[in-house]
Amino acid sequence: MKIKLFAIALLVFTFSEDVFAQAAGKVRGKIVDGDNGEPVFGATIVVRAVKKFAKTDFDGAYDLELPLGTHDIEFQMIGFSPQKRTVTVTPGKAQVVNITFGLQTLETVDVKGRALNDAEAALLALQKKSSSVSDGISKEAIKKSPDSSAGEVVRRVTGITLVGGKFVFVRGLGERYSNTELNDTLVPSTEPDKRVVALDIFPSGVLKNVRIIKTFIPELPAEFSGGLVKIETQEYPEEKLFSVSVGAGGNYNTTGHKFLNMNQGNMLGGVNDNQKNPLANVPNALPVVPGSIFGGINPQVVQASSAEFNQKWTPDSGPAPFDRNFSINYGDTFKVGATSRIGVLVGSTYNRNFRFRQEESNRYLGVAAVPLSTAGSTLNKLQDQKADLYTEERNWGNNMNLAYEITKGQQVFIKSLYTQQGEGVVRDANGNDYINLAHFKALTTQYTSSLIQHHTLGGDHALNWFGDRAHKFDWRVNYAQADRDQPNLQQQVWRQGIGNPNPYDLTRLGDSNDGSRFFSNTRDTSRTLKLNYEIPFDQWSGLKALLKLGTYSMSREKDFTFFWYGQKPNTAIGLERYPIPGEIYSNPLTFLDNTNQFSQQLPGQSNAYAASQKLQAYYSQVDLPILPKLKVLFGMRYEDSYQKVKTYYTGNTTSFLNLDYGCDVSNDTVRVALIRNNICDQFNNGVGELRTKDRLPSFNLNWEVAKDQIVRAAVTQTLTRPDLRELSPFGFTPYYGANTVFGNSSLQRSYIHNYDLRYEYYLNPTDYVGVGAFFKQISDPIEMIGQPVAGGISQKFTFANAQQATIRGVEFDFRKELTSWLRFETNMFFIKSRVDVLSWEQYIAVQSGLVDTFSRVAAYNPTNLSRPLQGQSPFVFNLRFDFFLNEKKTQAIGVYYNYFADRLYAVGANYLPDAYERAVGLTDVVYTAKRGDHLEFKVSAQNIFDTRYRVYQKNELTGEKDLFLSYRTGVSYSFQATYKL
Repeated sequence: MKIKLFAIALLVFTFSEDVFAQAAGKVRGKIVDGDNGEPVFGATIVVRAVKKFAKTDFDGAYDLELPLGTHDIEFQMIGFSPQKRTVTVTPGKAQVVNITFGLQTLETVDVKGRALNDAEAALLALQKKSSSVSDGISKEAIKKSPDSSAGEVVRRVTGITLVGGKFVFVRGLGERYSNTELNDTLVPSTEPDKRVVALDIFPSGVLKNVRIIKTFIPELPAEFSGGLVKIETQEYPEEKLFSVSVGAGGNYNTTGHKFLNMNQGNMLGGVNDNQKNPLANVPNALPVVPGSIFGGINPQVVQASSAEFNQKWTPDSGPAPFDRNFSINYGDTFKVGATSRIGVLVGSTYNRNFRFRQEESNRYLGVAAVPLSTAGSTLNKLQDQKADLYTEERNWGNNMNLAYEITKGQQVFIKSLYTQQGEGVVRDANGNDYINLAHFKALTTQYTSSLIQHHTLGGDHALNWFGDRAHKFDWRVNYAQADRDQPNLQQQVWRQGIGNPNPYDLTRLGDSNDGSRFFSNTRDTSRTLKLNYEIPFDQWSGLKALLKLGTYSMSREKDFTFFWYGQKPNTAIGLERYPIPGEIYSNPLTFLDNTNQFSQQLPGQSNAYAASQKLQAYYSQVDLPILPKLKVLFGMRYEDSYQKVKTYYTGNTTSFLNLDYGCDVSNDTVRVALIRNNICDQFNNGVGELRTKDRLPSFNLNWEVAKDQIVRAAVTQTLTRPDLRELSPFGFTPYYGANTVFGNSSLQRSYIHNYDLRYEYYLNPTDYVGVGAFFKQISDPIEMIGQPVAGGISQKFTFANAQQATIRGVEFDFRKELTSWLRFETNMFFIKSRVDVLSWEQYIAVQSGLVDTFSRVAAYNPTNLSRPLQGQSPFVFNLRFDFFLNEKKTQAIGVYYNYFADRLYAVGANYLPDAYERAVGLTDVVYTAKRGDHLEFKVSAQNIFDTRYRVYQKNELTGEKDLFLSYRTGVSYSFQATYKL
């Protein structure tokens, strides 16, 4: 009897949870204000028949448990008309009812699924209610696409072009005219010579959505003109979530074919100990060069130190393996007491791929056909190269979102992202040097590890102290760090006379480029505090308005150092001939027996910079309805910025501490006079410093001319400051024959006047038409300028403030489900830009020798006095077709097409014409399928026509488009399976 009772009790205990769960269900959703799209806090949800009620939290969300069946639900809030819904509650997942106060609604809704706030319809609704012009792409769209990184994702957005697979150009404006925020705070850059964030470091699997804000409002950072890229990582779910994805892929040019690899770095994209600089701890005051009896390091000790380095010079060779990827995500919400809950989401994603491509490139010398003229120059070839590039990339991303809702309207959270990318490149080049009439072979191997960690502690609080409508206060404290470690970049160079057919007559170059090792480290750190306070009020007609105030503090430090070690032969004993590898030629024994000599290469001026920026900002803005369908948002942002860059040589112990400003004065006439009178040295750039205080107004108008039709207009002023690296005057060459780019410590900020007009028609929650026009005028734009060179095979460039620039454009966006089985989306934009680099009078003065040789302007030698903005395409076009293969749309084929017209690739100098990248169109195909509630599949092919990339320079004498660079990336394919609980 006891056994039977125990068995019955066990059965009741085991199944009671499921039985009782089926007796009740949940209804949840979100309530927003139809006038401004903001969540409504404190609304009451009542079900009178069962005596149940709930209230919305700070995000406008509510959660209500109800018996199974059909219920009449009332939604009430002071100041809004009450609404009713009839909802059928079914077993299983929670049912969702979202309410918009102020808009016409349906009387009955039968809800059977859970709505996601990261769906395409939700993002389009956010765009509709936004006070500024914006575009974006949702997590739902990201999942359907073949894209593996944020960089690939954003090229689908209207007005966006992607340069180099990772740098975003918004409305044709380069990286300096865009900015990137992650979870509403600044993202530092891993690039040593750019402020831009390389978006390929963010795996698409951690993203909730990506929005591009195209017009400035005071609550946003003012340092953008093209657009502000706002990346949001995934939020914690309302109910338990667990998913695992695995995938594999390849590339027709790469997979299974010969692949060279140095096998550097660890599996997660980090740096191994044997790759690091073993001499990094040698005191800076003792450069690793042979000393003498008067001081320095003993010559034998210097030669012996070469044995401390990794002695591998020759890449491994074997078939390229398949690509692979993996991701895992877990999230859930837990109730804590009667009014509190904790939400959590953690996820990790990993990608590893292999790519091979063949490059063909030429470099030229420009010869002026007409004296004192920038037109009619001819091209003489300096060098040509054919290079095989083997690239292995590992990308590891991790995100965590932990939130604690103390009570309704009171929430604190932590959002963290840790992403690391390792990229190994082997560049095997053969070419001709027409300056020295030599054929050369250059083997360059490098590994770069990039890491971003981004941690935000924040809170959202509703304050009900001042009436029926809550004030809102939110705060964000952020720490972010970006590291870029490039250990042991190695170069080997052999050379022989042009026309010599014997490859074994290639001998070592014998200078600092051959047998060199290059180590560099970059760290960019930012600390940010952000406070916002919202005060709702009623305007003269009782319409709801909003005053928003805030402050923003940012402290940023960026440090860069590089060390260069090289060798030169003392005697020739036959080891210098090709193909004797570096393991023999550069063996430490050859240094100890005086065959070769090893030493640190001293750069002369500098090999490091330490930079910082302090930014304090305040803003106020008013979101004010003039009429029920017409509102304006206006306000002002004040920014106080101080930038400082110290360029120094690590071997000089007093260099870093030296605060002497040398010849870096803002007035070039004063600077020249100081040099002429021997008061300062022309090469002593000292400290680059830029202090600016700016008031930046913004006016945005939104007029709902008809139901779901909005006209937007905006007049704003923004700015862009020189990057910290651009204020540092030194430069370096990454491989033999590459161009060298120097900074300029006298750069000034650029002001941008922005004018926008846009019409939007929201056909339904997922269909949309938009047409817009814009005009921008930039004063003192920062542009790359060519400098004179002599006797070399590479070009030199620096940055300078040009005179002015203008950009005008039109953009179009259309999304429509044409039939039950076909959805069509397209967007395109047309842009025309012009930069006036130098006036004709300045150019004539420079070319005639009328400008003092110590003047900075005297070093500028642009080929064209005016040109388009670098990287700007006059036409960009995106096309997408989704073919649904069944009635439930659980199977679909997507076709994606991305096209950009000819764009400026590299700026011409010294009578060399500008280099243009020829128009390219890329086609991708994706098949997606769902099997039940738990299994999803995705098969994709990218660049299915293997489009060739080609860069050219136009020869004015012959009219021919001479080759500058050409390559193909191959067709890539992948398969991915995802399992969800």
